[in-house]
Amino acid sequence: MIKLLMSIAVIAALNIPATVKASEPAQPVAVKQINLQRNLKIQKIRSQIPSEIKKLQFYAYRTPYVFSGSTIYGWDCSGLVRYFYKKLGVVLPHSADKQAHIGTRVSVPNVGDIVVFAYKGSTEFYHAAIYLGDGLIINANREYGTTVIQPLTNFNKSQIRFVRVL
Repeated sequence: MIKLLMSIAVIAALNIPATVKASEPAQPVAVKQINLQRNLKIQKIRSQIPSEIKKLQFYAYRTPYVFSGSTIYGWDCSGLVRYFYKKLGVVLPHSADKQAHIGTRVSVPNVGDIVVFAYKGSTEFYHAAIYLGDGLIINANREYGTTVIQPLTNFNKSQIRFVRVL
């Protein structure tokens, strides 16, 4: 009897409706609130992407390529991606291959999505960048020794994957 009364008290505290439509899964209000809070937080972070992209573009041709770097004083490709997302409050690994396997793969990129590259036939990704829109990416390029903005077509001999973290 005590267990039944406790169960009723818990259900009442969670505001679970007595009847639930078959078309929607039953979720406690607490779970719905957590999902709503998470979605609002993601929307807030996404709204910051354009201003962070502008700041990142400022560093193009100013920040040198530094292997294993991840600051404005020098970064490698995955370090630049890591720096960008850190400014948005998201911690990423410092590896192009690891960045390729996080988030969600998408076929059409949005501004701010991660772009990773692998040699054709390979499953390991060797390079990472941030999508700027209009077919352009910003990346720390070892060949040029600096941060550059380039068209995606410069990488047409590679496999290209778009990854959405937010």
